[in-house]
This record gives sequence, C-alpha cells and structure tokens, in this order.
Amino acid sequence: MGIIIKQGLKTSIVSYLGVAVGAFNNFYLFPKFIGPEGIGLLNLINASALLFLPILNLGFVTSISKFYPKFRDKPYFTSFLGYALVLPLISFLIFVFVWPFTQGIFEFIFKSKSQIVFENIFWVLPLIGLLLVFGLFEAFARANYKVAIPNLIRSVYWRVLMGIIVVLIALGLVSYDYLVPLLVLSWFIMLVFLIIYTLKVTRLKFSLNTSFRHSPEIRKFNSFSGYVLLLATGGILIQKIDQLMVGGYLGTEAAGVLTLSMYFATLIEIPRRSIIQIIQPVLSDSFHQNDMDNVDKMYRKSSLNLFLIGGVLFLLLWINVYDIYDIIPRKEDFKGGIYVVFFYGLARVIDMGMGCNNEILVYSKYYKANLPMQFALVLIVVVTNWAFIPRFDITGAALATCISVFTYNIIRFLYLWKKIGMQPFSKSTLKVLFILSVAFIIGLNINFGFHPILNIIIRSSLIIFPLLALLYFLKISQDINRLLVKLLKQIFFN
Repeated sequence: MGIIIKQGLKTSIVSYLGVAVGAFNNFYLFPKFIGPEGIGLLNLINASALLFLPILNLGFVTSISKFYPKFRDKPYFTSFLGYALVLPLISFLIFVFVWPFTQGIFEFIFKSKSQIVFENIFWVLPLIGLLLVFGLFEAFARANYKVAIPNLIRSVYWRVLMGIIVVLIALGLVSYDYLVPLLVLSWFIMLVFLIIYTLKVTRLKFSLNTSFRHSPEIRKFNSFSGYVLLLATGGILIQKIDQLMVGGYLGTEAAGVLTLSMYFATLIEIPRRSIIQIIQPVLSDSFHQNDMDNVDKMYRKSSLNLFLIGGVLFLLLWINVYDIYDIIPRKEDFKGGIYVVFFYGLARVIDMGMGCNNEILVYSKYYKANLPMQFALVLIVVVTNWAFIPRFDITGAALATCISVFTYNIIRFLYLWKKIGMQPFSKSTLKVLFILSVAFIIGLNINFGFHPILNIIIRSSLIIFPLLALLYFLKISQDINRLLVKLLKQIFFN
C-alpha cells in the first residue's frame, strides 16, 4: 500500500494541478462569462454523451484491466489488443445509424425547459466517439501502470482548453454559439495526445487476426465484459440521472448551478480516483495469483486512508463554504447550490470510507452479484430524484444521490463481508470519525469578518495543522504518517 500511496500522490498532484486550473475556470471564468446557462449546457451535453458510452464500449474498458495480465504472455496478445480496440469502434459505427431514433428521448427531456441543449444535441454523437476511443487507450495505459500522463491529459489539458475557449468568447473572438463544437474539438485534441503517448510508452502492437478466438480466456473476457456493460450502464445512470432530471425539470440554468456545486465534491474525490486507478491492476494481479491476504490488506488500508483524506477535505470545504461562494462572480446566481455541496460532499466521503469495495467485487469471482445491486440502485436513484427534485429543487437531487450512494455501499459492504469474510473497518476508523466530528464542530464556530479569502486561510490553518499533528502522533495510519514525513522533508530539506 505504501507504493500505491506514493504513486497515488503523483497522480493526485497532477489531478490537483487540473483542479487549480478548474478552480479558476469554475470560480471566475465560467460564472462571469458564460453564467449558469453556459455551465449547464456544457454539463448536459457531456452527461448525454456519457449516457451511451458504457453500452458502446461493450464493457471493455474495465475488462482490459482485469484480463491484461492473463493475455500479456500469450502468443495471441496482439490479436487480443486488436479485438479490444476494434469491436467497440464497430459498435459505435452501428450506433451512428441508430442515432436519429434517439432524438425523441432528448426532445422529451430537454425541449421544454432546456431548449438550448436540444439545439446542440447533434454534437453529442461525435463526442461519444471521441470519449469511446479515449477510454480504451486510457485503459491500455492504465494496464501498463501508466496513470499520471493520461490523468494529466484528462484533468489538466481539458480544463486549459476549455478556459481558452471561454476567454475567446469573453473577448468576442469566438461566438457563444460555438461553445459546444469547441468542446468536441478539445476532446479530439486530447485524444490525439493520448494515443501518441500510449503507443510510445507501451509499444503496444495491434493485430486483426483471429488466432485467439478459441481461447477459453477470450470467452471469459466476453462474459465479464457483458456484465460490466450492464453494470457501467447502471453506474452512469446513477451518476448522471440527477443532472439530466434537473435539466428536464428545472432548466439549463439550474443544471449549471448544480454543476458548479458538484465541482466541489470532485475536490474531495481526487485522491480516491488516483489511488483506485493504481489499486485496480494490483487487485487484478492479486486475484489472478489468489493472494487474498493482499486483497484484504488493500481493502482495509484503502478504506482507512481514503476516509481520513476525504474527511479532512470535506471538513475544510464545508467550514469555508459560505466564504467560497462569496468569491464567485454573480454569486447570487449560484448560492442556491450551497447545500448541494454538503450532500454531494458527504456522499463522496461515504464512498471513500468504504475503500475499494467496488473494485474487489468487480475483480472477484462474485462480480455477477453487482448486477442486481446495480439495478436496485438505479431504481432508488430514479425514484428519489423524482420525489425530491420537484420538492427541494437542486438540493433534492444532491440528497437523492447521497441516499443512493449510502445504500449501495452498505449493500456491497454486507455482501463482501458475508462472501469473502472481509470488512474494512477497525478501531482506527472510529478514531478518525470522532476526531473529524470534533474538528467539524470547532470549525463551524470559527468566524471572522475579514475578506473571504483571508477568512478561508485563517480558519483552515487553525483547523488543519492541529488536526494533522494529532493524527500523526496518534499513529492512526502508518501510510499517512510516512506521507506526511516525506512531504515535510521535501518542504524543509530540499
């Protein structure tokens, strides 16, 4: 886990670089120059594309990580790579002919309250194709333990390009009408970078011969991919249905406010994304070698470390939330999303506190159990959003997501405990929960009358330094302690 923490730190740094650019975009550029409507337009177009992506990639993105070690030393390895790349592309070409028949769905969702989204819906099709190929090459890179650069392209390049586009619109050099087409162009540029990088560092070769077709492993690959397809479809519905329903019920501007508020939750989740990306191939190898002790170790340490990291980030976010919103241009247009931050942030902490339970279930022999769980969760998500959005507006969507995430994680936790005898919690988990709860109470009662930025700096400093010192001296997490020591050495001795 120490190696994973170190690699996770590298990818986290890349991700936080993206957050720095994204913070400038989301806190200043986007609110000031394209407002809630422009933000909502970009998000709803993106959500519409992602809705189809799991079906078209056939579940191969996840399957590549799981089966890559099994095919790596086979004589038909290049044929497998060709198969994993070409078949999703064929599925997309078929979808191109189906595309006209999907327009009724988008008309039903958007035409009444989000007319501008419906007018730009054509651009969803090329965006789907770009995201499809991007995900496949990202999977090839990840399977070879190359995570940082793909993260750089996805997390940093995209935000830089979108920032440039909005600046051009603000200067009057580009029409606002080209916002969505330029979004698609940005993904094309990033895809070119990713393909060049992946082929250069992995030296992968693709073959279109069918020498692998009688392999029992390819049948397992296809079977697993089928389940992943269904799971991923349910997963994307869970992630995006609230945004689409807000766009349908409340309009594009409400979706923009929701999007900006959800952005804060991504700050909490960045370490999880980075660490889980590195854990995935480790878990794949561990299950392949039947090393269940290492799986259990990954489960426990990922839960404790991610809960601690996520809890601290959520703490800093929530105690400063009102000052953060005071910094945003046109703040009165966005303040309706403050409690969206709370519920989405809480959902992310819950998810992080459960560790790598999803990845363990996916890579284990019990992966099929995820399917009925996913269908149940999709139903919960749809029903709760349908019930809460009309009553509580965008806060209702966030509450629905929080309830859904908690329910799903509890189900997975109980299932893994019963089937493989693993659960991630310990006395250290309770210690972290108690310490963070006390810190929350103290932080919420620290108020100043200074400029919002100064308020944030002082309040955060008064909380974070004593908190980190306490966590260090209590030795709750050896991995976090080693990380803190390393950071201190780099700061003061380099």
